[in-house]
Amino acid sequence: MQVRELGYRLEEAISESLGLEKDCIKNVLGHEQGQHMAINFYPQCPQPELTYGLPAHTDPNALTILLQDLQVEGLQVLKDGKWLSVKPQPNAFVINLGDQFEALSNGKYKSVWHRAIVNSDKARMSVASFLCPSDSSIISAPKTLIEDGSSAIYRDFTYAEFYDIFWSRKLDQGNRLELFKRGN
Repeated sequence: MQVRELGYRLEEAISESLGLEKDCIKNVLGHEQGQHMAINFYPQCPQPELTYGLPAHTDPNALTILLQDLQVEGLQVLKDGKWLSVKPQPNAFVINLGDQFEALSNGKYKSVWHRAIVNSDKARMSVASFLCPSDSSIISAPKTLIEDGSSAIYRDFTYAEFYDIFWSRKLDQGNRLELFKRGN
C-alpha cells in the first residue's frame, strides 16, 4: 500500500512538472489502477557470462518502482547508445517510467530502455512494483500538452489494447509504442 501511495505521489509530481493539474495523470490512468509485483531471483551462477537475464525492453505500464539487491549491479539502462550499470543504493528505489507515461506526456518523458544482466557469481534478488492503468483507460496526451500547435505523437488507445500488443511479440522485438504513433 505504501509503494502504491508513492506511485500516486510520483504521478502527481509528474503531472505538475508537465504544467497539468495535480490529479490529471491519475485521472487518465484511472482510480482503479492495477498494481503488479514481480520478485526476480537469480541463483548463484559460477559462469555468469554464459547466462542471460532479461533482454533490453521498455515497460508496458506507467511506472515501475524497483528495489535492487544491494550486492549486485544487475540493472542496466541505455543512455546515449551505451549500457550503464545502475549502482544499487541503500534505502532507495529505482523509478522507471513506462510506455504509458511517454504517450501521456506526448514524448516529453521517455520510457526507459533497460535490461537485467547476470554479472555475478552471487545469488541476487530484486523486487518490482508496477502501476498500470485500468484496462479501459484511454491513453491520450492531455489537450493542454498539444494546444501550442504541436500534434499528438501517439493515437488514442486503451491500456488493454496496448498490453495485448506488447505481449504478442518477444520482449526484445523493439519498442511497441512505435506501433501507436500517428500515421502507423
